[in-house]
Amino acid sequence: MAFAGAATARTNSLTLPAKQAALLSAALRHARDAEHLLEAGAGYTSPDQAYHLAGYGPECARKATLSIRWLDQAVGHGAEASAGDILELAMSLDPLARRYDPLADPARWPTLARWRVEARYERTGKFDRVQAEALCREAREAVDAVAVALWADGRIPDGETPW
Repeated sequence: MAFAGAATARTNSLTLPAKQAALLSAALRHARDAEHLLEAGAGYTSPDQAYHLAGYGPECARKATLSIRWLDQAVGHGAEASAGDILELAMSLDPLARRYDPLADPARWPTLARWRVEARYERTGKFDRVQAEALCREAREAVDAVAVALWADGRIPDGETPW
């Protein structure tokens, strides 16, 4: 005997809208792609590009946690100096975002805390494999922590798993 509504996807007022689910998916993709750029068997490695790309994973994860959509462009991408203030405003208006620790905890992820968008403009060879591996590891941990917390809280719509 089927329950009424059993065939419908699980959604509620806290379920991530499509844009936020897409940002979480992008966060996971950025973390994976950065790791791939360090794999020796991939045919091409680039610690510089891995370092650059890894930082975008947590940035997209942070944006995915914000319910206030107009703030997602303000957090990151050129707003480095004011991103903390903007995020504090978002959290005061959207306390649920604080649950997911959208800014990297500097003590937990020190390499990630030092990453800046401007890494994309650095001279080739600026970041070595050790630096890139450290950032990739921390970025993956941060993105996974957000994704698991969102999943555990039932915020990822059924059938929309971002991984």
